[in-house]
Amino acid sequence: MRIITAAFVMAFLLSTLLPAHATGKLYYGPVQPTEGPGGAMYQHASLTTWERGINHERYQVFEPSGPSLEKAGLVILLHDWLTEDPEYYMGLIRHLCRSGKVVLFPRFQGTGAFDEDYHSNIVRTVKDFLLQSFARSGTQIDRDHVSMIGHGAGGVLAANVAATTDYFGLPRFAALMIVMPHQRSLKLLDLTGISRETRMIIISGDRVDPVNDQTARDIFYAADRVKSSNKVFITVLSDFYGQPPLIADEVAPLSPERPIYERLLVKRRYEYVKTFHERYVARSLRTQHIDAFDWFAIFRVFDALQYSFINQTGLNIFKNTAELRFMGYWSDGKKLKGLIVTDRP
Repeated sequence: MRIITAAFVMAFLLSTLLPAHATGKLYYGPVQPTEGPGGAMYQHASLTTWERGINHERYQVFEPSGPSLEKAGLVILLHDWLTEDPEYYMGLIRHLCRSGKVVLFPRFQGTGAFDEDYHSNIVRTVKDFLLQSFARSGTQIDRDHVSMIGHGAGGVLAANVAATTDYFGLPRFAALMIVMPHQRSLKLLDLTGISRETRMIIISGDRVDPVNDQTARDIFYAADRVKSSNKVFITVLSDFYGQPPLIADEVAPLSPERPIYERLLVKRRYEYVKTFHERYVARSLRTQHIDAFDWFAIFRVFDALQYSFINQTGLNIFKNTAELRFMGYWSDGKKLKGLIVTDRP
């Protein structure tokens, strides 16, 4: 009798605790929206690239093509620790270029560069690029529409560079998006130098290291000259309901397109799920290089950030517009967990 009872209890627990896809069904995540912020309705068919410099002063430039532009806004993309190859961010770069932006990718970490030199490496790169782009016959830069995205170490450096634009004579940043900042040995400068007119978004995730999450909050509050209506803090929530799982950790902002660069994501995803005992996911874990995190938490948020600057509106649009917090549907119609937006993190 005890054996029968135990078997019944076990069957009940399995039927109630296992997710829907344990019954044999796999629910897949959303695809890129066709239109709107973050959408696939692009103005340009492709991109072109050129590069300049060596070692820690080397940089690559990506410009829209098909058709090309006489003048365009600039997005400076600062990479994380050890992801100094732009291939790790090619999904984001392609989205920005096909949306009509020139992307500057400084490889500031270089070969043996000290971390205290990263800031000055970036400044020299930006200045050299502006001179070269002016001298070239290609797309000219609209200096009134200069933005910056920083991921991980690049997030900390983006905050520091934005705070020193006046000192170094750089263009004022219209928009600043800092994603999963990772400080490690980097020091935060006095961020009161960030312009009060800059639109600033800080993005963290529920699965990032608590130290890194605190760094994101420190940056948000340290940039106290930025008007409260011009900055928001966004938290992305992980969602293990379907395949591939959405994991909002430090490597989530990477968007590689080539398999060799996808391996880092696949390896980290498997290690994460195994470590935190999400066994039912680990058994059939499949990852993809570009997912809902990229389309809805990076592409869409940055596009909306640009829209806010161009139309001179505040960032309360993220709190007042449910569509901007929406992360799509799993294939069975269940909503993914939405973005949490606040101006008081």
